[in-house]
Amino acid sequence: MSTLSKARRATVPAMLAFLLCAAGCSSKEGSAERHQIRGLVMALEPARNRVVIAHEEIPHYMKAMTMAFRVRDSSVLQGIEVGDSVRAVVTMKKPEVWLDSLIVIARMSSSESGR
Repeated sequence: MSTLSKARRATVPAMLAFLLCAAGCSSKEGSAERHQIRGLVMALEPARNRVVIAHEEIPHYMKAMTMAFRVRDSSVLQGIEVGDSVRAVVTMKKPEVWLDSLIVIARMSSSESGR
């Protein structure tokens, strides 16, 4: 067996270990958490691709609070109005947080909104 062949054999396990470690490390850093939330739309900021939602508790993650959420796609805000009860999917991938979807589940009647 040639010296070159022995060197390649020794390199293969080391390279495989490196690739497995790199894949494992990048998948942890690159993974995103997704949570469903329910809440009430308090404000819309379409020029900033943001919506402010008073949301319920996200069990084992976040207490109920009012906060602004960014949307990556402004079309997610189409048809949404202040006062709408909504369900959304919030994605958290450090350092970013955004809404992937926003669905109206109940709309405030015009008599409740004063219109």
